[in-house]
Amino acid sequence: MTMTMARTPTSSSASTVPSSGVARASSASTTVDIIEGFSSNFVTEEVILDESALNMNSTDEDDFDPFNIGVAASTKKKDDNTNKKKQIFTTREKKKMTTSTRTLIASNKGQSVNKKTDSSSGGTDTTSVADNNWMTQLSGSDKKSISVSLSALPPRLVVKFKIHEEVSSLAHLSDDNEGISNVTIEGTVLAQVVSSDALKNIPFYLIPSTDNQKVVNFTPNDTYTKKYISEAKSEKLERNIVRIPKDILGFVTVGKYRISQSMEHMPLLLEQKVVRSKSKIQIAIQVRSKLSNPDDLFKFSLVVFIPERVNGDSVSILSGDGEFDQWKRCITWEIEHLPKGQSFMVSAKCLLLDGTSEGTSVDESLKFPVMLRCISNDQISSIRFKAIEANGHPATVSSSNVEKTYRIVHRLN
Repeated sequence: MTMTMARTPTSSSASTVPSSGVARASSASTTVDIIEGFSSNFVTEEVILDESALNMNSTDEDDFDPFNIGVAASTKKKDDNTNKKKQIFTTREKKKMTTSTRTLIASNKGQSVNKKTDSSSGGTDTTSVADNNWMTQLSGSDKKSISVSLSALPPRLVVKFKIHEEVSSLAHLSDDNEGISNVTIEGTVLAQVVSSDALKNIPFYLIPSTDNQKVVNFTPNDTYTKKYISEAKSEKLERNIVRIPKDILGFVTVGKYRISQSMEHMPLLLEQKVVRSKSKIQIAIQVRSKLSNPDDLFKFSLVVFIPERVNGDSVSILSGDGEFDQWKRCITWEIEHLPKGQSFMVSAKCLLLDGTSEGTSVDESLKFPVMLRCISNDQISSIRFKAIEANGHPATVSSSNVEKTYRIVHRLN
């Protein structure tokens, strides 16, 4: 843009006007003439603008700036507004990312995030060093990378066990170890797996243990359990690794175990008393469930065997709802339920065969063996099973025993 300044010519006789705009004269007439000349001969200036410098095609009146005064200012203002919007957007995105990341850390790692505000950094949230390193990896990534990082976390594995024991015990009344029973336990372990991995169940180690720290004779089920031997500190360590397919939802048998031991405290007490008077014999049997038992006893079956010296036709039941089988030579009583801490008693009588009516003692030939069967929601042994993470298969593993049952056959000789 170009600008031309033009001056209007004036008369040579005009009086000179000072810069203050006030004319001075020595006389009044002269003063009047000067004032009249001041009004008629005032110098004017005209501004002539070059039309080529103007954008005649522009219709936006706000853009009219012939002296280029507002160009730099408006450009700078627009840049400042753009930068400010970007800064606000970036700050909001960072806050959203930080909030979502903290939520993911707290929910997936099980750790609480301690937020602190650094006054020197203008109120920026900081976390602990360990969490900050993990968050730094996620802060510069988008939602896709966050989901990939979360999928890399070890899956959670919940294992539930059921234990069933078949118990056979023998108590002796006539030896020095009276009150102590020789017990043999055949146990079965069942397992159910719930995994957070949608595609597969993670394998795990099955660890058995007992109160006396003895080695358990465990036999794995080859379908789901395999023995794994590893060397640690120049020692061979035997482990049982369990792998249950994802499509199996219920409990499956993962192995069996066998325990043989002597037990002084059985969950029930079985007592027998035999009284002889010449050829007459009376038998009484009492069963008591201990008050310390965690559950009642069910489906009792009590059997007394009759020796050959007894006349089978003379056997009769005195108390209890029993039945005598002449072919098996035994009396059987059945009871459906015995609450813990309670007891019951049954009795019968019989006669000896001819020629054996002398004497009142009961020798070896006149023993009446007793056998008792029952079931309960408990276990006789102290064995426990635990699931732990297997080498090469990272997972967060937790396990619990949800059911324990046993069926016992207890004999008294």
